[in-house]
Amino acid sequence: MMRNISPNYIFAAAALTTLFAAPLAHAENFKLGHQFAPDSLPGLSAQHFADLVASKTNNDSKVTVLPGGALGDERANLQQLESGSIDFALTGDLVISFMAQPYMLVSMPFIYDSPAHSMAVFNGEIGDEINAYLNENNGIEALGWQYVGTRVLTSNRPVANLEELKGLKTRLPGAQMWIKAWEKTGVDIASIAFTELYLALQTGTVEAEENPPNFVRAQKFHEVQDYVMETNHVPQMQAFFANDERLAGLDEATRQAIIEAATETVAWTSQQATDLQQSDIEWLTTEGGMELVDIDLTGIQDLIKDVPMEVLGDDGVALYERIIAAKP
Repeated sequence: MMRNISPNYIFAAAALTTLFAAPLAHAENFKLGHQFAPDSLPGLSAQHFADLVASKTNNDSKVTVLPGGALGDERANLQQLESGSIDFALTGDLVISFMAQPYMLVSMPFIYDSPAHSMAVFNGEIGDEINAYLNENNGIEALGWQYVGTRVLTSNRPVANLEELKGLKTRLPGAQMWIKAWEKTGVDIASIAFTELYLALQTGTVEAEENPPNFVRAQKFHEVQDYVMETNHVPQMQAFFANDERLAGLDEATRQAIIEAATETVAWTSQQATDLQQSDIEWLTTEGGMELVDIDLTGIQDLIKDVPMEVLGDDGVALYERIIAAKP
């Protein structure tokens, strides 16, 4: 026999259910800046992250993505992140050269033998130390490192060996490890902002550059470069960074949604990069109109072997050994 239930009992039960339910995310509006084309893999990755944040907060929170250098290049985005004028930034591992110099060897070209090796470093013990250093010294929180493709060399003249690199006027990011390693090859180095690189190639200010194939395709560098060489000199790593105070000040549900969104995004992006590496080379050398040139890098390890000591002394040598030992 069904007994009558008091309205007061129903009200009290509902109150208890509400009290012990998982906390709800508060509505938040965020800004994320990056320097890459919207249809590049980093651009798609940033939007993927924004979409996941919206989904995980029932569309209460929104991440506005500001791509293509709308707020400046990576350095500018990092400064904005530190000041709190933006909430998130997607930048390459060159952030380490600017903000975590004791660890800048991790972005040195020609020391990784595979993307898996690089990911083992950035997602392992060394990466944890880098993340802690950036948080303590710069107030930024690394939400996750992702692989976005292995960098190749493009040029308006073919390069078949180390000898032919000499004198090649090449744009490089303005990071000490990058410059130190490449200058051993004899290239003529120019430091130009990524957002200004297309024009520099078009006008002949520089005759070569190096980036993952997807970046070359998305930024349309194939329109102003004739040749591509699979130097595969470094797997490109990027991270989603958050302003630490902003992240810490969020309610637990929103903060957890952001962390989960970043974790899922870096896994998705790394897989996309693996799938795209060869297909983008194929596109560049067919529809893109570029010519693939085999390049012989025999002897490159002898050229760069002293760089860790020259840049970071004994600490550099020790870090180099840890990086090599992290190879899976």
